[in-house]
Amino acid sequence: MKRLLTVFAAVLLAVALSSSAFADPVAIRIANSGPDKPGNRTVKAGQIFMNVAKTMSNGELDPTFYHASQLGAEREALEGVQIGTIEMATLSGGPVPGFFPEVMVFDIPYLFSSNAAAWEFFNSDFMQKFKDEFVKKTGVRILAITENGFRHFTNKKNPIHVPADLKGLKVRTMQNPAHMAMVQAMGADPTPIAFSELYMALQQGVVDAMECPIALIHDMKFYEVQDYMVLDGHLYNPLFVFVNESFYQGLSDTQKKALDEASKQFAIAHCAFNQEANGEALKNLADQGMEIYHPTAEDLTKFRDIAQPAGLKYIREKIGDEWVDAALKAAAEAEATVAGKEDAIVQEYIDTANKALAEAQK
Repeated sequence: MKRLLTVFAAVLLAVALSSSAFADPVAIRIANSGPDKPGNRTVKAGQIFMNVAKTMSNGELDPTFYHASQLGAEREALEGVQIGTIEMATLSGGPVPGFFPEVMVFDIPYLFSSNAAAWEFFNSDFMQKFKDEFVKKTGVRILAITENGFRHFTNKKNPIHVPADLKGLKVRTMQNPAHMAMVQAMGADPTPIAFSELYMALQQGVVDAMECPIALIHDMKFYEVQDYMVLDGHLYNPLFVFVNESFYQGLSDTQKKALDEASKQFAIAHCAFNQEANGEALKNLADQGMEIYHPTAEDLTKFRDIAQPAGLKYIREKIGDEWVDAALKAAAEAEATVAGKEDAIVQEYIDTANKALAEAQK
């Protein structure tokens, strides 16, 4: 009997030690509004994310991206993450002010002069405070922030060289009051429309114009319904990696570390792939017949002189001077840190991202 008990105890111990090997992996649904195309920047960055998350967690995490708004438009997706019906999402700042108004600091026109400065800003002490406050207020954790890109105006009625050329145009904006205030200051009619409905709205003439990052203008084939583009870069739009806080806290330490690292590498890769995509996209847009205008320094000053005061006035009224002044200070520090190294930083990101993608695609 004693021998049988000893054997039974040994079997129980073996089962206990190996139980994790038989446990089902933790499924993670990740909502994304961008297109589901193999060469798309978010799709490629997502491949890296999934590879890192699975590898570092020893297969305990099983993330899957749902692109092209399969899990709902951006606001619906963020609501889903908040209530826990969706575990994660990679979303623009468009719907965020309704959940956390302080995100409007990203909507200060001409906050950054380069992509590298924005990436440095994402890793600042200011942004750590931002993340801490965000999760306290919303129940959603920001695992990383990456680049959606500088935003530019397009339209199908006339070339835009200076702000006066926007007068009277119906311009699609995100559901973001700061963006709407800026567009209105230029004499246009801001019209919020969900990104998933934008192509049809442009095609049917519900709106004349829009403002969007270069990669999305290309990948969503907006050149089919828009004729003119001005590279004014009035706003720099981030892309957030969100996770439901209760879900995150329910993970093991190993799983959390894997998700943290996967998000970090996703952010680097998304920034890099966006830079690669922009150069190719601009050429393709021109080949498709879109007329692209590169503003002079004088033109950009005219845009800035109208856009920045309008944006700052609205943002200060809504979130207060403390957040705005802190953001402006952190942005200036980021600019100083990367000054003269912008191109080298971009190339380092590109090299790192392509190496990680090659590993993910093995």
